[in-house]
Amino acid sequence: MSMFNKTLCPAKINLFLHILGKRADGYHILESLVTFAEYGDVLSFVRNEDGLKLKITGAYAAELSDFDIADNLIIKAAESFEKRFDLKISGCFELIKKLPVSSGIGGGSANAAAALKLLIYAYDKNADIDALLLPLGADVPVCFNDSNVIMSGIGEGLYEWPRLPQLHAVLVNPNVAVSTAKIFAKLNASTDIAAYDFVDKPVPKFNDINALVAFLKNQRNDMQSAAIDICPQIGDVLTALNASTDIMFAQMSGSGATCFGIFSTSQQAKTAAELLADAHPDWWIQPTIFSG
Repeated sequence: MSMFNKTLCPAKINLFLHILGKRADGYHILESLVTFAEYGDVLSFVRNEDGLKLKITGAYAAELSDFDIADNLIIKAAESFEKRFDLKISGCFELIKKLPVSSGIGGGSANAAAALKLLIYAYDKNADIDALLLPLGADVPVCFNDSNVIMSGIGEGLYEWPRLPQLHAVLVNPNVAVSTAKIFAKLNASTDIAAYDFVDKPVPKFNDINALVAFLKNQRNDMQSAAIDICPQIGDVLTALNASTDIMFAQMSGSGATCFGIFSTSQQAKTAAELLADAHPDWWIQPTIFSG
């Protein structure tokens, strides 16, 4: 008997990202407001009798061709699922890779989270799998949760926020992969860990996009400066976004190199994306909506 399902692996967006310090074991403690775009990779799974397999297609499939398929987070998620439920998965995942690789928007983590959701459905499992998430990667818990949250610690703390105003946005990546490990190394974060600003505290309320943007302008991405030092093209992307007509706010997401720009309307975002694409045909540019 075969089963089929398909799901979006939405791009994860860090609207702000504060690095509060570094633990003795080298892990960085963060606090980040995370939302999700209505755009991302697409993952499907079909049960069969041919063993566990993964097929990758799409615009960024070639960027994954040099990696051992056993190291793909989809396969690692499936193997974790097998151990958790003491079963053997037989079926084929197909990933349509639309997001740039190593781009700061959680592509691989969203793939792993989606794989687990598809397997839960395909094998009719309702048991708790939270213990599987963090070992797969710091962003996997938040991608599995798939809603507006404050993410804290090394990624394990998730604190729900009220639904944010819908944000019309443009995602831009200069088509340069950035090493998260190198950026963390360059941060030289203190071992004196600062207190959280938002965890377990009253949640700000945003009645409209203007209130949210005003709030974001008082926040920051603590990885942005280090990322620009390593990948100057990120600075070029931010300069281009900030020069766009009607831009309200622009910042890097995660460890980069993807940056986002926020606009008041869908048409403004689409127009900005078209103009950016004309000026920078070698960049990845995608208008979308952040809806959490």
